Amino acid sequence: MAAQLLEIKNLVTAFHTSEGRVPAVDGVSLSIKRGRTLGLVGESGCGKSVTAMSILRLVSSPGRIESGSITFTTESESIDLVTAAEKQLRKVRGGCIGMIFQEPMTSLNPVFTVGDQIAEVVQLHQKVSRAEARSRALEMLHLVRVADPEQRLDAYPHQLSGGMRQRVMIAIALACEPDLIIADEPTTALDVTIQAQILELLEDLRSRLGTATLLITHDLGVVAETCDDVAVMNAGRIVEQAPAVELFSHPLHPYTKGLLQARPNVDTRDRSPLATIPGMVPAPQDFPSGCRFHPRCSYVREPRCDAEPPTLREVSSGHFVRCHFAEEIDS
Repeated sequence: MAAQLLEIKNLVTAFHTSEGRVPAVDGVSLSIKRGRTLGLVGESGCGKSVTAMSILRLVSSPGRIESGSITFTTESESIDLVTAAEKQLRKVRGGCIGMIFQEPMTSLNPVFTVGDQIAEVVQLHQKVSRAEARSRALEMLHLVRVADPEQRLDAYPHQLSGGMRQRVMIAIALACEPDLIIADEPTTALDVTIQAQILELLEDLRSRLGTATLLITHDLGVVAETCDDVAVMNAGRIVEQAPAVELFSHPLHPYTKGLLQARPNVDTRDRSPLATIPGMVPAPQDFPSGCRFHPRCSYVREPRCDAEPPTLREVSSGHFVRCHFAEEIDS
């Protein structure tokens, strides 16, 4: 059995605005084992990216982590990232946990070459000379399959294509061979061919380096191809979690069923309209009472669904669901 690498328990991250408290992440619990990939899926605005930013304590004011724990276990110690000192966090960020941000053009510094930006991470976390760090940067560009890496080493971000910039972001994230990679929508805004190349690259690096991955996406096709385990998020909470094969073959939560039914049909002869989930993701300051999905749920049963919040419970080995009537709906 793979050892536990990251464990999140009852994480609550909220934003305190002039309009009041906004709970973007509300009681999330997740775990990732070494060498495995966990897919975190859900509609835009459900709290996926805030969960990722909370892990590295990158949520800025007016947001803050209000409660919960995030335990990261290295070979020598276990660290609660919620209470860790800033000095300790700086060692973890980039060194033990790498992050691939959603939009590389806004994450890379436009006035430094990509080689300097990769080398900076290496020098920050490892005691090496400038020449050694530059050599490592070139090695990383080779690793992520950047064309003409010797030439690209001295290029600026604006001189690279979107796919190349995303590869540079992956090189930066992997430069210190971290135990965990957090990939927040790593294929957004890339064409289909480049998306496939980036996903293939991440999988290849995982198999070669043994790096665990938290893959945040709304693309269920990507999840089916790359993930060992899946957690489905809705309105700031995890509503279902299971091994990927189990979740795709046997979804239990009405929201998960809706997401899977909303996938486009690859059969071009099928002219039936695309299935949709009715309604919109509620704003965090206006979450409904009871089950937060009940206003959009086709299986809703009152008064329990709109009055009593369901708990995340294990219904079979490794399969968790947040629904009062999951077994009845399934049968």
